[in-house]
Amino acid sequence: RCSLVINALLLAAGLYMVMTPLEPRHMVSAPIQITRSASFSPVMNRMSGACRRDLAVDAKRRRVDVLLKEEVDGTGKKGDIVAVKPGFYRNFLMPQGIAVQPSAEYLEQLRLEDERKIAEAKAKKDAALKLRDGLQILSFTIRVKAKDDGTLYGSIRPQDIVEAVKSQTGAELDAKTIELPPEMSKLATYTVYANLHPEVKAAFPVSIQRGK
Repeated sequence: RCSLVINALLLAAGLYMVMTPLEPRHMVSAPIQITRSASFSPVMNRMSGACRRDLAVDAKRRRVDVLLKEEVDGTGKKGDIVAVKPGFYRNFLMPQGIAVQPSAEYLEQLRLEDERKIAEAKAKKDAALKLRDGLQILSFTIRVKAKDDGTLYGSIRPQDIVEAVKSQTGAELDAKTIELPPEMSKLATYTVYANLHPEVKAAFPVSIQRGK
């Protein structure tokens, strides 16, 4: 009986020793399995990969808005606000004084410059209209040598028209703007044209008479 009791006690002690170390290992390993969950890790990997790709795309697409102070082929015209690569602006446009980053002050200067140009263009057109109206109510005379049949010995040049207009009105025309009729070889009255402005064209009579 005593040996049976001793064996029972030894068996119980052995079971206790075997079972006791398993509990800490089980309790420690459980949190590790949770923190390294198979469902958690791939999600984080996908998120970090997507972020890296987004950053790469943003870096490739990064642009800076600049205001062009003069025309740049393939980029824009003067006064345009365009998006360019930072390196292009930093290494070329800015050092050359071709572009600046737009500011309220510069935009105001640009607006004032545009208003000045518009006013100047309007003034030039108004002056051309006034000159046209004056020319069209006048008749100009040029005296030249001619044969008995009225054929001119020489030809009428645009400069002859310019001189006739200046002598009779004081207005100075550019010979390059004068359009003569195709046949101006006889004593007669012809209609001559003067391009005073891109949008203004004057027509006035010029009488070719015998003289000199």
